[in-house]
Amino acid sequence: MIDPKYIKNLTPPQDILDQCHQVLLPDPPEILWKMKRWARTNCASFVWAELVDTSDFSYDYDSICAFYFGNEQDKLMFMLKYST
Repeated sequence: MIDPKYIKNLTPPQDILDQCHQVLLPDPPEILWKMKRWARTNCASFVWAELVDTSDFSYDYDSICAFYFGNEQDKLMFMLKYST
């Protein structure tokens, strides 16, 4: 049985995300779910993706996409696909 405290919040623990290679996309070229699907399909070490609200800190962007990968090669593959 799954512990109920994990059902509401399925995000990985912050200490795990801190160990990952992160890609930040301030102006994502596609919808988040399409990029997540591509990452899950093509990057074996894909860990997590989230939309981060930056409206309090940035005048240019209201939100950015953050993607987390376990190894550098998958991070580079994703950056080649989606970074401008």
